Formats: sequence, structure tokens, C-alpha cells
Amino acid sequence: MSKIDFFKTFIKDRDVASVTPTSLHCVKKVCTNIDFSRDIVLVEYGPGDGVFSRYVLDLMTPGSRLIMIEMNKDFYAHLKKTIPDPRVEIHNARAGDVLSVLNPSLIGKVDYVLSGIPFSFLKKDRKQIVLKATKTILKEGGLFLAYQTSGHLKKPVMEVFGNLETEREMLNLPPYLIYKVVKNGQLEES
Repeated sequence: MSKIDFFKTFIKDRDVASVTPTSLHCVKKVCTNIDFSRDIVLVEYGPGDGVFSRYVLDLMTPGSRLIMIEMNKDFYAHLKKTIPDPRVEIHNARAGDVLSVLNPSLIGKVDYVLSGIPFSFLKKDRKQIVLKATKTILKEGGLFLAYQTSGHLKKPVMEVFGNLETEREMLNLPPYLIYKVVKNGQLEES
């Protein structure tokens, strides 16, 4: 997707968080938390034009799976057209509806949930729905990895998961705060 098309989508859809795709610096920093040496199941909320998706697919094993949940119809159509990979499922749905689109055999067995959705745009109850669904689909010790423009997600994450670590990525426009959260884990807030 061209930068102009991405910008047009940003203008049309108030739920698109950024005027530009995520930087490769941010993508790499978030992905340092993912073990690509083994088969994994990764769910991605809000893949946009697929910057993270393409990066993780290049690193994933042949037996891994990437399940993308994209609400925006333009991004969804773009992803369907440009990522023809047998390891991929793409659903046109909201992140909070992941339980209704995910194969029931994967609930409680997802290794990673990667999220670029703008949680700051969501009302409190919607944030809770997304976070609780995320906790439900993750396996014990699974990671929720989110990149956000601020610390607004700290309180809701602590309420649902009870732990988090954060790290800044300044080489992105806008700069991001990266959240690392373990299902039933013992991370401490940084």
C-alpha cells in the first residue's frame, strides 16, 4: 500500500491510529519478545497495511500460524490481496470479537497477541472487552505485546492481567510505548 493510500485510509477512518505505518525500528524492537525458533500461533490486532505481518512471516517457521484481525475494510482488502501465505488467516472483525472468529481449538493456546490498535480511541468498557478476550485466547505464559502512543493502557492492563513491562521506541512517528504483558506472569511495571 502506498503512503498516499495509507494516508487516505487514515483520513477516512478515525480508528486508524497513525498517519504513517509503523517504523521498522519499532517492529524489530517489539519482535525481540517473540521466539521464532519454534512453531507459534500469533494473533495480530489491527495489522493495517501489514508492516508487522510481513516481518513476522519472514521469521516464522513453516508450521506457525498468523491470524490477523483487521476492522478497516480497505486494510482488510489490501491484506487479502497482498499476503497469500498458507500460514495466514485474515478476518474483517474488531479485536474484541476475536473469540467469535478464532478457531475454538486455539482458545487458550495462542502464544502471542500483537496489537497496534489505538486503545486510546476505545471507551473503557471496549478496552476491557478486548483485554479480557486477549487473556482468554492466550496460553499460560503467553505474551500480549502492544505498541501505543502513551501510557494510557497501563491501568486497564494491570486490572486485567496484573503485570506489565514498558519500553519506549523513539524511532517511530509518533514515538511508541511498547507494552509486554504475560498471561498470569510476574512482570513488574517499569
